[in-house]
Formats: sequence, structure tokens, C-alpha cells
Amino acid sequence: MDWAALLSRDARVMRSSLIRQLTGLVNQPDVISFAAGSPNAGTFPHERLREIVNDLVDRQGGQVFQYSVTRGNPRLIAAVRERDRQVRGIETEPGETLIASGSQQGLEFVARVLLDPGDAVFVEKPSYIGAMASFENLRARLFAVDCDAGGMDLDHLARLVREARLEGRPCKFVYAIPNFQNPSGAVWSQNRRRDLYQFAVREGLLIFEDDAYGELYFDEVDPASLRPIKAIDERGHVIHLSTFSKILAPGLRVAWIHGPADIVRRIEYCKETGDLCTSTLSQKVILEFLERGWMPDQAALVRRFYRDKSEAMQQVLKRRFGSLATWRKATGGLYQWLRLPKGVDALELFHASIEEDRVAFIPGAPFFADGAGSNTLRLSFSNVKEENIEVGLSLLSRRVRRAST
Repeated sequence: MDWAALLSRDARVMRSSLIRQLTGLVNQPDVISFAAGSPNAGTFPHERLREIVNDLVDRQGGQVFQYSVTRGNPRLIAAVRERDRQVRGIETEPGETLIASGSQQGLEFVARVLLDPGDAVFVEKPSYIGAMASFENLRARLFAVDCDAGGMDLDHLARLVREARLEGRPCKFVYAIPNFQNPSGAVWSQNRRRDLYQFAVREGLLIFEDDAYGELYFDEVDPASLRPIKAIDERGHVIHLSTFSKILAPGLRVAWIHGPADIVRRIEYCKETGDLCTSTLSQKVILEFLERGWMPDQAALVRRFYRDKSEAMQQVLKRRFGSLATWRKATGGLYQWLRLPKGVDALELFHASIEEDRVAFIPGAPFFADGAGSNTLRLSFSNVKEENIEVGLSLLSRRVRRAST
């Protein structure tokens, strides 16, 4: 049977990301892995979550395991809207918010609602692999926009928008991760966020803002500097996506979307056929966590934990990579981004490092929509034991030194 002949056009272009392909290699017990981008399970408040689950079952019995409404638990939506008003400065109406089963579902459903084959989407250089895969699986055309220390280069963006329109492509949205981006850890300036918003309004574009890491800031960061683009959205040009995965627990699979009511309603239609509803139990657990007032302490604990991990990595990088790479110190999030000397191929380096040194990281090229970035790599500090940071980066630095000569 020729199964390929039965595939849809969309299915024929679907590909697994490099990160997923490497999972079997980097998760072996004898490997020191800087690859895993997941939160550290040691930060999950399992005792408090156990208490909440037990209390919910005692009070509500089997009802906590029933279906929920597609858009999300109304009380949770209200709590999320109020929390985002206080923490992020985002003002929304009730019909402008939807609960999703993790931020990846949010990415996928926004893509399904907005994209047709050939549509233009503008992404940072580098950008998040999972988002680019969702867009490309729907056969969108990705345009990679240069970035500098302040964020996306808007002159370059303007040129790419003109180029796309000359090609006859509908220009749908700019996908941006302004806070502690995966993979680079970059943070946009507030001026650049405002300038992008004004550009989007002038050009009739949407901004799809992914803010998964905005609460994972370290001591030196003023939270006001992380104010999302959605907080200045007075014209309905921003779709904002965030998640509880990074500050609470990813296995709960609860994220949320703020956006124009008409678009959110269409996303709800996708969700009706996608999964009917986000886990009723997970939503009620998070609602209880919020209502008991535990989230501020949990967020502070997580920030301290990753600050200490990042600082341990910085100390080793300074000793081992001072002349071998360039980087900007991570000020939040889970990642440290390195640029190696020109001519050093990080993918080749990865294979040698994993096979001979048993040290893993993520090569940077797959994060670039235009195929650039062969001499870049991502290090995650979230799950590496501190003693292994020294050992792993020492081995990796020797390999980079050999590859550079």
C-alpha cells in the first residue's frame, strides 16, 4: 500500500524538529546534557498540588474529572485576566481570553486560524522551533528578520514586508518573543516594542506575542522593563500567549491566549475539534493555587532557582570560554546562547561532543528560518547539576578550541 499517496498536502511537509530527533541521544543517563529546555522538576510545588487535588476530590468528588467548557473554566479565565492586569499591565474583556492545553496548542491553533498556504509570517532570527514548525506545517512562508540588542530590526522587517507583498503574499503576523527568548534569551527594549506595535498598526499586521518566560527574570531586571506589547494594544493588533508551565508545572498543560474577540472565538472553534477542552482537573488545581495566594511565592522561588543555576554557568563560561565564544549573560529564562568563531559548525561539534565526550547541547542553526546560525548553540542551565556544569563545559570548551584551530 502506498501510504504516501493518501497524505494531505499539509502532512507531506510536516517534519520533526531537530530537538525531538536528538531526544534519545541527549537523555541517556551517562550524558551531561545542556540540551533539555524543560523546567526543573525540583521547582514543582508537588506537596501543595497534592493538597489541592485531595481537597478538590473531597469537596467535589468525581465532578473534578468531568468535561469542562471549551473556552476554559470561567473562574480561571477571570483570575488569569486579573492577574495579567496586575502583573503584566494587560487589560482585556471577558470575550478576549481562552484557556489552551499548553502554549504549543496555542501556537498551533493561532496558526490554523490565521494561515493559508503561502502566507507570510515574520519571525526573529533566531526564533522558537516549535512555533516555526506550526507555521510551516500549514505551508506558510517564513521571513527571518535580523535582530540586535534591542529586539527585531524594524528597517529589515519593513523591507521584508515589502518583498513579501511584491511576491503577492498576504502578510499575516509578526511572531515575537520579547522576554528571555527561546533560544537566545534576548529581551526587547520597551522602545522597540512600541515601535513594532506602531509599525503593525500602520501596515495592517497582527503581532503574535509569545511570553512564556516573562516571569522568570533575575535580580538585576526591573519587571517594568518586561511589560508585554499586549499592554499597549489599544487597536486589537496583538495576540498574547502565555503559560503556567514555566512557573508552576508543565504537566498541567495550562496556557492562555488574549486576543481580539473575533479571533479568540475562531480559536475556540479549533479547540472544539482539537481537544474539546483543557483538563478540568488541571484548570481547577491552578485556580485553587491562585486563589490561595501561593503563586507569588512560587514565582519567586523559581526565579531564585534559575538565577543560581545561571550564575553557576556564567562563572564556568568566563573561565572556560572567555576567548572561544561570545555571549550576552542571561538575565532570565532557561537558556544561555553562545556564538562560536566563524567556521565552527555547531552541528558537527554536537555529534563529536555527544559521541566522544558524552556532553550534549542544542546546535543553533535549526532556530534560524533562513538557514543561518551554523556557529551558534543553546545551553540550558535548568536541569544540569552544578558539579556537571564545570565538567561538561570544560569538555565542550576543549572541543571548541580544537575545532577553532
